[in-house]
Amino acid sequence: MATARPSFWSRANFVDRLYFGYFIVLGLAIVVLRHRVPAWPQYLAVHALCLSFITLLMFSAARSRVARFLHDWYPLLIFIVCFEEVARLSFLVRDGWQDAWILDLEARLFAVPPTVWLSRFASTLFTELVELGYFSYFLLTMMVGGVLYRRPGRAPFHRLMATTVVSYFLCYAVFLTVPTEGPRHTLAALHTVALPGGPFHWLVLEIQNHAGVHGNAFPSSHVSAAVVALLYAWRYAPRLGAALTPLVILLCIGAVYDRYHYASDLAGGLAVAALAEGMVLGLSRRPSLARWIEGGAAPAAHSIPR
Repeated sequence: MATARPSFWSRANFVDRLYFGYFIVLGLAIVVLRHRVPAWPQYLAVHALCLSFITLLMFSAARSRVARFLHDWYPLLIFIVCFEEVARLSFLVRDGWQDAWILDLEARLFAVPPTVWLSRFASTLFTELVELGYFSYFLLTMMVGGVLYRRPGRAPFHRLMATTVVSYFLCYAVFLTVPTEGPRHTLAALHTVALPGGPFHWLVLEIQNHAGVHGNAFPSSHVSAAVVALLYAWRYAPRLGAALTPLVILLCIGAVYDRYHYASDLAGGLAVAALAEGMVLGLSRRPSLARWIEGGAAPAAHSIPR
């Protein structure tokens, strides 16, 4: 007797469905607001390519170890596409930057803007130290994910990926509805002290100059993703969590010190990480959804608790 083939959606895990929903919803918004998006068909083409790539991995994962590996790790590639795209769509729904409310808030909280105040510590040693932390962002999820991926079952790994994706999507929603460009632009006239540095400072500048964006400041998606990785490290690999904690602290300082972020962006990033973790944790308390999030089969419609 022939075995029924899995349906399209039964092959999609939690992260796959999140991305399908994201690209479809944002694509529809672009079509509706296409008068605000120059070359809007190009964005839809990118969405189609990303969805095709995810679909290919979904159908290949069961037949190939390489495809399964790529299916598990592809969010680390898609993040780059989404982050760059959202920055280009900063004025999709708003007509200008919304930094004024952050500047007003921080003027009430701080006598001197934090980016300016930190300039008093400018030195090659201090710059290199905090930029080491800032650069660690590009490795944190891979490091924690790599440790969890080697464990049997890989449930913690899949939860890490799910929480990271949710945290990014929450950030993207704010980027699009409350676009902010950050203190590097709004407070440029006050940044009169040059930041000396060495190799790490040069490396971070190169990344920001070639892959950085104008916008996407509040909340800090770097901080949110780093904190999510740190939470999972402490939960499942405490020694690794202890080793990574100083790097995440330096990352937070470096994000303000190098003038890309407001202090408020850090608070926003922490809040997003906590919210994303709470959302995934809440869903994981339901057995059928937990299996789905942790890399198992998607729940059938009738099995989802109501």
